Amino acid sequence: MKNPNNVLQTVGVLSISLMLPSSQAINGVIPQMKEALNISQSQSELLGTAPSITVILFILLSSYVADKLGMRKTIIIGLLLAGIGGILPVFVANFPIVLISRIILGAGLGLYNSLAVTYISALYTGNARASLLGMRSSMEAIGQTVLIFLAGILVNISWTASFSVYALAFPIALLFALRVPEVKIEKSESGSVKEKMNPAVYALVLFAILLVMNSIAISVRFSSIVTEINGSAFNASNYLALMPILGIAAGFIFGAVNRTFGNKTMYLGIGFFILSNVFIAMSSGNMVLLLLGLFLSSIPGAWYFPFIFSNLDRITTKNTVNLATSLIFIGCNIGNFIAPIAMSFTQMITGSNELTAPFYVFAVLFILVLLVTIFANQKRPQERIKQDI
Repeated sequence: MKNPNNVLQTVGVLSISLMLPSSQAINGVIPQMKEALNISQSQSELLGTAPSITVILFILLSSYVADKLGMRKTIIIGLLLAGIGGILPVFVANFPIVLISRIILGAGLGLYNSLAVTYISALYTGNARASLLGMRSSMEAIGQTVLIFLAGILVNISWTASFSVYALAFPIALLFALRVPEVKIEKSESGSVKEKMNPAVYALVLFAILLVMNSIAISVRFSSIVTEINGSAFNASNYLALMPILGIAAGFIFGAVNRTFGNKTMYLGIGFFILSNVFIAMSSGNMVLLLLGLFLSSIPGAWYFPFIFSNLDRITTKNTVNLATSLIFIGCNIGNFIAPIAMSFTQMITGSNELTAPFYVFAVLFILVLLVTIFANQKRPQERIKQDI
């Protein structure tokens, strides 16, 4: 462990996660962009989603770049790319330039996405690592909330001014460069031999896909269900705005939860998600059940991913931990992308027109996930992840 009590070092390590969800920060100004640039609806939506393409590509490349340049330099370069790409429309505003800027933004974010987790795992151990990974999850939610809020204020100046929120990447890069030391992931003695990835990693990738897919499905469909209950005049956005706040709180208490429940933290998170889906599935005409389901759904992700990442080095080798982290983040992006498709598919399975019907399928799916997880841990107790005390 290197300087674990250095406050600025810890702030520097955590602050890089503030920018990771920033590609969504300007989604609220898409209508103004469409009008100002005189582009089609599909072109305007492309500007919102373009970063996700390069995020996935550069997540795959990040391990290779980090091996060549070092993790610290790779993170700094990623932040600088995100900042430069992000603010470019402030100075030049036409469709090709804005599209290129969004692609550069995604490249920068993808370049250090998985390294934000790997860096914590390299610098810290045990309970300190688990607590900081929980806080890192909260930092993403804080970043998303703050950047969207600031972009909403700046749009009153001009739609291009909203892109100046990405300038936050520059002081973060400076703090990281000045206060956070380089770390090296030690290679095992078999480093010259190509190692196979532990199949458990692919199970975690599938789990990440399912979790994010279900979370996005809940947030997307919530407003429509609310409208059915309270009418089209009812504003559901205030409830959705509470979700990041609850996620932030859940992330900050992850360390205490993990110390208390250990391996059962995973079971607890899955249990919350099952309850969330059941409440939403049964909420037709019942606002209380719907809100319970919505708020419960904001907790599991803040516990699952810190738990997985804090223990990932126990099911991978030193040579494959970076790639394993990258694959899990790619799974998250895939889950985000396929959520609308999954909603349509589960609606078809149920044969119901009820907006809440797919959540019965999701509840059953996560019950199966819980049973498989329990069975796997009981079958191979010697491979269980044990919490550091």
